[in-house]
Amino acid sequence: MLAALICTVLCFAPQGGEADRPVGLTVVVVDVGQGDGIVVRAPDGTIHVVDGGPQGEGTASILPVVDALQPVSYGFTFLSHFHDDHQGGLDEVLGRGFVLAYDRGDLRRTNTGSAVTNYLTAAGARRRTVVPGTVYQLGGGATMRCVAVDGHVQGGAFVDPIASAQEENSLSVALRLDYGMFSMWLGGDLTGGGNSTADVEGPATLACGDVDVYKLNHHGSNTSTSTNLVTRLAPELAVVSCGVGNSYGHPATTIVNRLNQAAAARALLSTTTGSANTIGFGVLGNVRIDTDGRRYRATAQSGSFLDFYCDEVVLPALQAGDVAISEVQRNPNVVPDTNGEYVEVMNVGTRPVSLRGLQLSDNASTVTIASNFALLPGRPMLFQVDGAPSRNGQQPLGMALPFGSVSLGDSSDTVTLQQNATTVDSLAYTAAFPGVAGTAMERRDLQGAHVASNYAASSAVYGPGDRGTPGLRNGADTTVHAVQVAVVTEASGFTLHGTAIGHGGRWSAFGIAYGSSPGFSFLNATIPLNLDPLLQVFLGLPASIVLLPAEGYRSLRVAMPSANPLSGVPLYAAHVILDLNTLTIPGLSSALPFVLP
Repeated sequence: MLAALICTVLCFAPQGGEADRPVGLTVVVVDVGQGDGIVVRAPDGTIHVVDGGPQGEGTASILPVVDALQPVSYGFTFLSHFHDDHQGGLDEVLGRGFVLAYDRGDLRRTNTGSAVTNYLTAAGARRRTVVPGTVYQLGGGATMRCVAVDGHVQGGAFVDPIASAQEENSLSVALRLDYGMFSMWLGGDLTGGGNSTADVEGPATLACGDVDVYKLNHHGSNTSTSTNLVTRLAPELAVVSCGVGNSYGHPATTIVNRLNQAAAARALLSTTTGSANTIGFGVLGNVRIDTDGRRYRATAQSGSFLDFYCDEVVLPALQAGDVAISEVQRNPNVVPDTNGEYVEVMNVGTRPVSLRGLQLSDNASTVTIASNFALLPGRPMLFQVDGAPSRNGQQPLGMALPFGSVSLGDSSDTVTLQQNATTVDSLAYTAAFPGVAGTAMERRDLQGAHVASNYAASSAVYGPGDRGTPGLRNGADTTVHAVQVAVVTEASGFTLHGTAIGHGGRWSAFGIAYGSSPGFSFLNATIPLNLDPLLQVFLGLPASIVLLPAEGYRSLRVAMPSANPLSGVPLYAAHVILDLNTLTIPGLSSALPFVLP
């Protein structure tokens, strides 16, 4: 059995816990103003670039992102089509020594301006024409597949845009990026039949299939993002690149509402606020997406982020009390209600949960979450009526609700979280609850009843002057959270989830053992695990004892060999908090039995 233990030690996966940024593939949708510029860092460190933004943005915006990603080598550039807001900065990028420069070829190319001349000169002998169905190896297991180019679609379909509007856009290269379970659509300005354009999106999305992330075609124009595209790609996250105050109306209200609607609310993020006051998306500047092929994180330039699981990851359904309504801003004062209202919820359970299928309701309407959000224990999630910090009172990044879908009553309303037939949490507030104009009401005990006495008027100021703690632990929080441990087993290994909200900054110790009784004494507590050989080896691992992050949650993934020597053996797990300043154990979980498959 000792050999099995050593094998277990050697099979620890290099991937960090679920509270950490995923490690593997990185995609950055760069804020290049009115244009597109995407940087891809493959898992092996090779950098690729899709489009270069307008002239000057290659040097000003894209190359700084490339440098920040610490390239090991340079691979390919891909140009979606010959419009200056996509090709203008690509010659500057090509100066870095990329191996090949892929584009759609010269079929019916009419642009002869300086931007295309500069691109063709910079590409030189490196220039290649993409071919539908071809899979390009990016490195480290990441691939880019050409779905469509020049109206030709993988599988043989062809849409000729010669007699339609915006021919160059219709000829765009459409690419599908894959790594593990993660997938992303990059389609340039491909058209979908809107405004008398050719519907190349239709056959192209059939060839592509479902993706996790959709980079909006044509910056969110009405020419693109057809209803068929939304249905077939079924993205959980959509990202749009457009210029602030642009004259084109990007992203169009129709398109924003098509992607983010009450029946299927999706996370929609933009590099800027766009042309006007369209509501229904978050504003991030550069949008960075990191994935390990199972989960992914979208991070704003401010550092705020949202976590997601890939499509194929299915977590157990939510149970009553897993997620708690923690704070409500029902009547902001500095900004209008239509921009500043929010509902904050927090995971108070033992392990990460998925919010896909969660229904958020008030007395007037219901919103169903289509995004496979990952919400970690101790971490809050904001449901915002407006995702633009410049309009919502400087709230941190959250889920921007569909426009007009939720409007909280100033004096009374009922806010309910429900998944399937399970009511996860429900708050019915009245005028007797704390909080006046400009002041959010914070729940004191997240496990206590929704009564007025269990709420407090927030005293903290955020943004330009409203009061609340959006995205942070409530100042009035008095919840006594138990130290907990959870174990999720799979054929390939298991993950330990440790929750100790309120103990952030102390040392967190995971242990697994063959037995839990009688345990052993240590400092001021009895550890609910036997000090057997398995526990002794496990505690010798550097990853078993670490400082607990501020939110009070961490996890540890343990990969097991295919011939698992511990399969079917009864095991026990526990989570212990250590305070080295006082040499005490301020909290510990009970022993949790589990069996590996």
